[in-house]
Amino acid sequence: MTTILFTVAAFGLCLWAANRSLRQGILALLSVGYVYGILRANFPDTYTYLTFDAAVMGVYLGQLWLPLSSEQRRHVHDLRLWLVVLIGWPTLLFFLFPTDSPLVELVGLRANVFLLPFLFLGAKLTNDDLYWLAVRLAVLNLGAVALGVAEFIIGIEPFFPMNEVTDIIYRSRDLVGWTAHRIPSSFSSAHAFAGTMVIALPLLVGAWAQTEPSDRLHRHLLGAAIAASLLGVFMAAARVHMITATVLVAIVTFSGHLKAGQWVRWVLALGLVAYVVAGQERLQRFTTLQDTDFIAERWTGSVNEGFIEAIRAYPLGNGLAGGGTSVPYFLRATQSPLVMENEYARIGIELGLPGLTLWIVFLLWTFVRWPGGAKDGWALGRFVGWVACGVFFLTGLTGVGLLSSVPQTTIMLMTMGWFVTSPHSKRAVERHAPFVPMPRRDLVVPAAELHAPPDATH
Repeated sequence: MTTILFTVAAFGLCLWAANRSLRQGILALLSVGYVYGILRANFPDTYTYLTFDAAVMGVYLGQLWLPLSSEQRRHVHDLRLWLVVLIGWPTLLFFLFPTDSPLVELVGLRANVFLLPFLFLGAKLTNDDLYWLAVRLAVLNLGAVALGVAEFIIGIEPFFPMNEVTDIIYRSRDLVGWTAHRIPSSFSSAHAFAGTMVIALPLLVGAWAQTEPSDRLHRHLLGAAIAASLLGVFMAAARVHMITATVLVAIVTFSGHLKAGQWVRWVLALGLVAYVVAGQERLQRFTTLQDTDFIAERWTGSVNEGFIEAIRAYPLGNGLAGGGTSVPYFLRATQSPLVMENEYARIGIELGLPGLTLWIVFLLWTFVRWPGGAKDGWALGRFVGWVACGVFFLTGLTGVGLLSSVPQTTIMLMTMGWFVTSPHSKRAVERHAPFVPMPRRDLVVPAAELHAPPDATH
């Protein structure tokens, strides 16, 4: 009964917030997503798994039915077409090729379709919405890192009981000679924690870079959240996200978008994070990247050699959730044993060669839209978001879960929708601009006649 109340409360909260405004609906959803992992661990029940899904449905019902202005329709025209295609193909497979495991198929449909409309919602966010969300996201990140620090000091056991749900957390005990766990904070895994901290950086950095001297409280809050988020990535000890965070830090440092005073504060904050990391062996898992033999073995294991054979055997897919989508423990007995630790292999096996082709073309369309042309206050944040999402999809070659991580995927898709419809693409706006006829020369009345007396022309 308690878990049903969680689900109903999440749906009601997000529906109420989304009816008020898009940014409030997204904030409510992220708040649910930030506690979803620890909630699911302590209440391992079927309905707990549906808590975040119910929250997403609340946002959709509160926002997707709202009409768009003519300008918004022009900006999102191409993106809406892509959404129809990316959602339509998996849905078609779901109905055309039913299996003996409909619940597993539903889980696969969720992983391939359910969160994609956040591309559209991200495109609807205004600059004011982005700043408002960044300040609230800073509070969420500070809270998540504070919980992570508590787990770092006293252990994860008081927060995550051992059960089927937390098995992956307790198996991630590979720090300091296999004696310490990676830190999950309030998320379902350490990878979800680190990924969320990283994908939040574009909004945090973009808002921090444009704070005025009068916004001292916001500047300090955003700055503290940026430093804490970077520290959280090292506590989670997820090497892929460490690499992504390092790339983003280098871009912000040498982008030239920061003023002199901001640049000094930025470098000082990085120095503080580096000092803390250097003093704790548990924060230094990234040093294993020096082992080239290990990296080669890891890469070979992820970029699976059997992928081509699987595509040949299942050209139209092995069924949704039949290639690596995470399935709840109570449904794993009916899941296909064909699993590959590679997001593109997963897409290819589940959606077939047509689905994989659609995704590759969509990603090319997305990332060739360079956001550097827009020179507004969000130029840095938009550029960092473009790089972050690009690196995420590149590192999808070495793991799965990129399209189903809570709440990382939600923020990532919103960021993509934001930068792909930014004002830099004038050609796309002109292509869908309404036709305005030019006045005919023979119908233009000379100015002298407009001001002449009534009988002046007779």
